[in-house]
Amino acid sequence: MSGTIVKIFGERNTGTRALQQMLRQVPGLRFRVESGTPVPGDAAVEAAIETRMKGAWKRLYLHALRDEQAALRAAHDPWKHAAPRLTPAMVAAGVRVLILVRDPYSWLIGLARRPYHLKGPNERSLEEFAARPWMTERREGLAPVLASPVDLWALKAAASLACRAEAKARGLPCAILRFEDFVRDPGGAATAALAQIGIEAEHLAPRQDNTKPGEDGLPLLQRYYRDRLWQARLTRETVARVNARIDWAVAAELGYAPLDPERFPRVLPPALQEQIAREMACLTTPTDRADA
Repeated sequence: MSGTIVKIFGERNTGTRALQQMLRQVPGLRFRVESGTPVPGDAAVEAAIETRMKGAWKRLYLHALRDEQAALRAAHDPWKHAAPRLTPAMVAAGVRVLILVRDPYSWLIGLARRPYHLKGPNERSLEEFAARPWMTERREGLAPVLASPVDLWALKAAASLACRAEAKARGLPCAILRFEDFVRDPGGAATAALAQIGIEAEHLAPRQDNTKPGEDGLPLLQRYYRDRLWQARLTRETVARVNARIDWAVAAELGYAPLDPERFPRVLPPALQEQIAREMACLTTPTDRADA
């Protein structure tokens, strides 16, 4: 198994970090496709930013500079949160691909709470968040601005199926792992996904704590997703906004179905509204949150 490369893709908040940490227990696996040609940085520009800027503006400019460098590296080794795709370097290296996906409604709730790479202040409600435009990262491989964060899910879901089809045509192993299955049984789901791409693994041990500081550990997460407790945060408007932007034929191939907006309240209880607003207000600058 020495030298085997497993490329992990998944939108933000789908468990990519937790999965990769688990797979490090398998001897000989690698997760990057090396090009042999380093991506040049612009030391003069970086030095000017460091010396002439402060605070949020400094972080914003440095982030843009590093995103550009990551976009150049993506020509051979795409970012884990990019729209899944195969590059010539990946094909030449014979990579095996794992793609994580997540229910679009619970994913939107997760992104609103942890909006990695959000440019600008966050909204105060899930309805407002679903309606706002989203500026993508250059390394993401999408249009610079999307009409809604929900489009991130929709476009990457379609790209996931296209990547799997291309991998099959090229004789490369590729498997799609649902976040919900991974949370319910991390070791079993990861082992099964590895088996689908031709890798045998035994006794993969999940972390009991969360890879993200301040979040619930595994037992509470398992109950939260098993009982679909996240649905308590949805309103009729939020469900309708998600439904309008998802290709449900694509979603069905991933195991997801639309919810009926009429099953949800028009307005959440005031205490829950305030709790959600407080959680979403924790982002103060565009780069306070880095990679998921």
